[in-house]
Amino acid sequence: MENTKKGIIKNKHYFLIALVMLLLTHFIMGVLLLSMSKKALRQQIDQRMLDVANTAAYQLDGDEIEKFTADDVGSESYEKALDILRSFQNNIRLDYIYCVKAETTGSFTFILDPDPEEPGAFGSPILTTEAMRNAARGIPDVDKKAFTDEWGRFYSAYSPVFDSEGNVAGIVGVDFNADWYDGEINSHKAVVVILSMLALTIGIVLTLITHNFALEGEKKEYMKKLEETLQREEEQKQELGSVINLAYTDPLTGVKSKHAYVEAVERIDKGLADRNISEFGIVVFDINGLKVINDTLGHEEGDKYIKAGCDLICKIFCHSLVYRIGGDEFTVILEGTDYNNREELVTAFNLKIEENLASGKVAVSTGVDIYDPEIDRNFSSVFERADKKMYERKRYLKSLNV
Repeated sequence: MENTKKGIIKNKHYFLIALVMLLLTHFIMGVLLLSMSKKALRQQIDQRMLDVANTAAYQLDGDEIEKFTADDVGSESYEKALDILRSFQNNIRLDYIYCVKAETTGSFTFILDPDPEEPGAFGSPILTTEAMRNAARGIPDVDKKAFTDEWGRFYSAYSPVFDSEGNVAGIVGVDFNADWYDGEINSHKAVVVILSMLALTIGIVLTLITHNFALEGEKKEYMKKLEETLQREEEQKQELGSVINLAYTDPLTGVKSKHAYVEAVERIDKGLADRNISEFGIVVFDINGLKVINDTLGHEEGDKYIKAGCDLICKIFCHSLVYRIGGDEFTVILEGTDYNNREELVTAFNLKIEENLASGKVAVSTGVDIYDPEIDRNFSSVFERADKKMYERKRYLKSLNV
């Protein structure tokens, strides 16, 4: 009997040790899981903010941004740049998006601000952060700490806008409400704590061999929290996908954007270098008379005129991707069927334009050329020849119009 009593006491002692070890192990694992998941979520949110800033900066023309002065406010080029930022303001869940520039004094001032209520005036100062200074050096960055200014408390991402020579012409800033940012972190933290507590509870319940129904309830709660976390991550992926799609689509015409065009050129140049591409053609388009329409009828009619020209290009070159590479400039890269039928397509297009010219409809100048392996080493040399022919065509159409 005495030995049995000692055995029971000894087993209780071992059970208590095992229970303490279980609790300690779960506590350490919970702390590690919380730290790792919090860091991963912060990186995910920071990257999402940076993706928005990088995409917006890529769509701005650095050469135009660099020349902007207070006198340019309200001009066509200034409004076009504002429209680019405004499309992000209207389509992405963010608080503010704007463009600033670095002054020689080390401060930063507003260039563009599409905020409909209280936009920063051109040349007015803005609170400087370390991430903004890094962007001025050409390095995209995100604030590690929230800052507070007259508009509120925010975390911000900054991305440089480069000119054609690779210099930083401006900086796109994207502000996200700090309460939203911290709320996302704290919400995820709460979920992780709940999941850790559930895991600990389940472990203890299993150790103590409690009722099976209680264990099932804990499992259902665990799955509910897990589904909520997965759903939140899926929503963030879909939002990021809409940002990427916005970067590759021209907001006015719906054709491919300049961003997509640059990537297409890089793909072809790489294919030429690797000798994987042996033939392609380029058609350069320029819409005639856009400035006159903008000056006399307004930019809304000018946009309709651009869309009409773009629709005609898409209708004739229906098997090729159409890129808008400037305000009134479009490009088609001919490959496959359209490359083989290029002469018929260009002839049909030019005939349609001459009909339009006679009836006062949209007129578009064209220039086409093809890759010649004997003289061409890159995409640019083919484009230059096509562009030159486009200007020759433009002069011819002007003579017909006169």
